Parts: sequence; structure tokens; C-alpha cells
Amino acid sequence: MMDKQSIRRAVKARRETMTAQERERASREVCRLLCAWDVYRRAGTVLAYAAVRGELDLAELIGDALSSGKTLLLPRCEAGGVMTARRVTSLSGLLQSGYGIPEPGEDASVFAPGAIDLALVPGVAFSPAGDRVGQGGGYYDRYLPALRGAAAGIGYDFQLMDALPALAHDAPMAYVVHPGGIVRCRRDNER
Repeated sequence: MMDKQSIRRAVKARRETMTAQERERASREVCRLLCAWDVYRRAGTVLAYAAVRGELDLAELIGDALSSGKTLLLPRCEAGGVMTARRVTSLSGLLQSGYGIPEPGEDASVFAPGAIDLALVPGVAFSPAGDRVGQGGGYYDRYLPALRGAAAGIGYDFQLMDALPALAHDAPMAYVVHPGGIVRCRRDNER
């Protein structure tokens, strides 16, 4: 099994070979799957993300969440490696973080993890067991354990791998959503 750094390099290289049309097609399909998914339809409060560096773009889902009256949250990286979930009512007005990620301003309302019904989590790789390899900052791993609702990893088909290295502090996913479908993760990896 590859180590996390090797996985990050391989997935980044694979994403860089994708055409804009391939990214758009995959993003549209994931948003279509998500918008039709009963877990999303029942969710009143959804944590999404603003895509960067070739991640699957959730702009269509974000538009759906806003137009359907859901409470939409986006992550904000704070000092000390802390992530907060802050309410947004449009994508205009997002600020660039130090990581180059569009995020809400510090005046946006903060929602506790216990108030979130569904968290849509970006990542580098996911496994059917619910393991996730992120960018390496640990923001989601520190945030997600207090989540009340479900965490769903979002990625391209090639980001779903048979097995991944996992540590005790890695926050597991309940689902993985990719253009090929929605995987309900096995719980044989309880840590």
C-alpha cells in the first residue's frame, strides 16, 4: 500500500491530466447524484466547500442548497489549525485564505459541528471502508469527530481506492460520492 504522500502526488498528477470538460462532466454528475440523494434532500444544514486545484466543483449543489432554503456552510481555516463552519448566502464576497481557498469572512455566523446534518468533504483519496487521505493539514480530522450528521467524501472515480493507510485520528467517512455513484462505507475499520 502506498503511503499518504505518494497517494497525494499520484492523485495530484492524475487530476492535472484531466481536461476542463472531464472535470465539468464529473462535477455535474456528482452534483446530480447529490441533489437527488435522500440524505441531502432531508438535510437542513449542509457543509460544502469551494473547489480549488482541480477538486470536484460543487457550484451546482451550492446553488441548489441556497435556492431550496437550506442553511449552507463553508469551512474557514482559523489560527491554530482550527476549522470553523460559517454560513454563506451567496458565493460572492468569499475571501482567499492563506491556502488560496475561497472562504467566508470572519463576520459570517459560525455553526457548531453538532448543528450540521451533512458534511461534504473534499479529499485526495477515499476507500469503501470510509478512510480518507486529505491534503495533510488535519483540519477536517479535527473538526469531523463532533459532527452530528453524516460525512460524505467527494471525489473523482479514480480517487476511490481499495484501501488506504489510516491512523487513529483520521476521521472516517460514512459515504463516498463520486461520478460512478454513492458508496455507503463499511464500518469494518472501526478505530
